[in-house]
Amino acid sequence: MRAKNATIVFIGLAGLYWSCRAAPGSQERTVDITEGDMQARVHFLAADRLEGRATPSTGLDIAAAYVVSEFQRFGLEAPAGGHEQRYRLAMTEMGDGWSLVLRRGSRRATLRHSSDYWGLPWAAGNVAGRLRFVGSSPPAGLVETDGPTVWVARLALGAQPRYWLRAAADAGAAGLIFTLPSDVETIMREMIGSGDMMYELGDVEASLPAVLISETAFAGAFEQLGLQTQTANASAGGSVMSARVEITADLQVRTSAAPNVVGIVRGRDQSLRDQYVLVSAHMDGLGVGRPVDGDSIYNGADDNASGTAAVLEVAEAIAALDVAPRRSVIFLLVSGEERGLLGSSWFVEHPPIPLNRIVANVNVDMIGRNWEDTISIIGKPYSTLGTTIDSVATAHPELGMATVGDRWPSEGFFFRSDHFNFARKGIPAVFLFNGVHEDYHMPSDEADKIKFGKATRIARLIYEVTLALANAEEPPRWDRTARERIVEESR
Repeated sequence: MRAKNATIVFIGLAGLYWSCRAAPGSQERTVDITEGDMQARVHFLAADRLEGRATPSTGLDIAAAYVVSEFQRFGLEAPAGGHEQRYRLAMTEMGDGWSLVLRRGSRRATLRHSSDYWGLPWAAGNVAGRLRFVGSSPPAGLVETDGPTVWVARLALGAQPRYWLRAAADAGAAGLIFTLPSDVETIMREMIGSGDMMYELGDVEASLPAVLISETAFAGAFEQLGLQTQTANASAGGSVMSARVEITADLQVRTSAAPNVVGIVRGRDQSLRDQYVLVSAHMDGLGVGRPVDGDSIYNGADDNASGTAAVLEVAEAIAALDVAPRRSVIFLLVSGEERGLLGSSWFVEHPPIPLNRIVANVNVDMIGRNWEDTISIIGKPYSTLGTTIDSVATAHPELGMATVGDRWPSEGFFFRSDHFNFARKGIPAVFLFNGVHEDYHMPSDEADKIKFGKATRIARLIYEVTLALANAEEPPRWDRTARERIVEESR
């Protein structure tokens, strides 16, 4: 299955979807979430003709148009501006003119672009200055007067580089270097691939020259200068070091746009209908990339056509209820997750309803593989959402679905899907996840490998959890320690 240059025709794909929808197993049930429907939706979204739904791409636009048409068919309410909300996207190509050099006296250390370090999107220009180590959070009240000074910050898992850029610029810093701990570096390398292209929200203004650098490579450069890493760490927030840095940025930026899709089922209770339960998933994938065994289409059936299909099934079932839930329910399909949680990041900065009215986020990302009868709830102990989900699973033994916590804490999965953008804004959030597998982020993540019976039961569980949250007397509550770590430290 190789990528083709043929024009993708939406009508033809819609025909494919509706022909699949009539498959056996789609007969009417009390709750109309069926294996046949899940299968049809995943096969449609993960078809080669959508070419992996990259952000941005024609295939992604077709997926969004399909979701809009389904929301309209279900009768979901559109927020102001319509179901589809487009955000501007900056695609920053790293040119050949990048350089990063550290100097101390006659000593010099040169780092390699796309290997040791990467340029940060929307951070352009040239700078030379002394280094100031500022730790893992912007120093309060610091104003640079002895410049030019380049800040060196340790990028913590979940931290937002764009906020650092604003803080550094406001303080009068001339540039910014982010050192990446090993866990953050692993995630960053996965997101930016070869380092030739990075993505950022287009409403982030061009700012200081800035780079992301491997902590290991940075320590090696310091050794070449005759300095120890502990010397650098001891300077955090303190005096400016004698070592100097020279950054030359070579960025070529082009802008595009990408879609999120939103639909609302309005609650019935006059005192609670202005509160919202948010059910989300990302509909984008990796698109067309490096061929593996002759296949260059990264179809993304599990990641995340499976989650998108589940959200659509839950939306259809809740919209069809004779009696609406007490609270309102927002169904959100975002794009840009694979580019750095861009669509959900844009949504929380431009919400169609006040964020403080969203009481919970249930995010769905990869539910079609691995265990037959178990699903991991990432973020389970961070709020009472975990207790609610356990209670619902226990109350519905017919689903045969055990709910477990995070089995891979060292991987930092809580910070790697769209729910994190809601959590950092103070909204209790979890995401349902079956773990990675040999086809994760590979062209072999195909629809015929999905365990549709399992994915359907999980969709049923999400439906029951959503109703439980929407009908509960009280909204979910944070664990205090978790809130301090996730909400306070991410600001």
